[in-house]
Amino acid sequence: MKRDQQLENNEKARQTAKEVYDLARQITAELHAEHRRPCVRFTLEPGEPELCASKAGGTPYLPRDMAWPLDGEGGPLSLLAQVDCAGLSGLPDFPQTGLLQFWIAWEDVCGVDFEDLTNTAGFRVLYHETMDPSVTAEEVQAKRPPRPEDDYDDDWGPVFVPCRICPQPAVEQGMNTLDPRFPALFLEKWNKARPDLHLDHWWGLHALVADRLRDYDATGQPGWTAPFHQLGGYPYFTQYDPRPGRYEDLDVVLFQLDSEMRDTGKGGDLVLWGDCGVCNFFINREALKRRDFSRVAYTWDCC
Repeated sequence: MKRDQQLENNEKARQTAKEVYDLARQITAELHAEHRRPCVRFTLEPGEPELCASKAGGTPYLPRDMAWPLDGEGGPLSLLAQVDCAGLSGLPDFPQTGLLQFWIAWEDVCGVDFEDLTNTAGFRVLYHETMDPSVTAEEVQAKRPPRPEDDYDDDWGPVFVPCRICPQPAVEQGMNTLDPRFPALFLEKWNKARPDLHLDHWWGLHALVADRLRDYDATGQPGWTAPFHQLGGYPYFTQYDPRPGRYEDLDVVLFQLDSEMRDTGKGGDLVLWGDCGVCNFFINREALKRRDFSRVAYTWDCC
């Protein structure tokens, strides 16, 4: 009799889990369909590409009449990444020509001012509308001021191996659970569909399911897996979105570079932000349309 009761309870638990997660997936799919943004994802290919190519790390392009960018203390910034905008077709409002660059200070927090994410003392975003193909890597490197010996440490940089950035065709990305609007939108749909299982927080849906049957990926976007390298779309964080309350107008993911641990045969990782984190650059859409990169928020977080 006990065994029969146990089997019945197990079946009820499985049925409850199926109902909960079927509805969770349905609601998530609806939110993805209702809130979509174009996104260009990219992969990293180890190796130093041409001077004007899309890359992470390596030697940057600089026009002949431009000095090496400096941080707030007069030290040289380093190239985090540069993107050939010809690869951004399908991203409305992004430039389609020229070169977009992201520079950061090579130090322990990689140039972020966590009190003011728009403080450019430790980072810079540059846009070169045109490039001079006659500029050489040797010319550019000759402009770089030396770092003080006691302030130089390659280990402070998040990019361990120079890589080519290989953009993929633009796709539509649905809203993810890290978007500040997701919880309220999810709850609205859930509580309308199942008032008998009223939730006060969307994450509470897992409390309706037995521990052994919980599926924490039920609200994920199918096919959207790490590393989350991209421009446009919805940002990814290991912690939370820092924009609500102060940077809400910076509504576009200008650039996102995730950690990528991959054995290249040379030891080490490709990119590593702290303890497997991710970095984000955000800009206002109207400023992006004007090609005004003077106010950008730069941040990174990790586990």
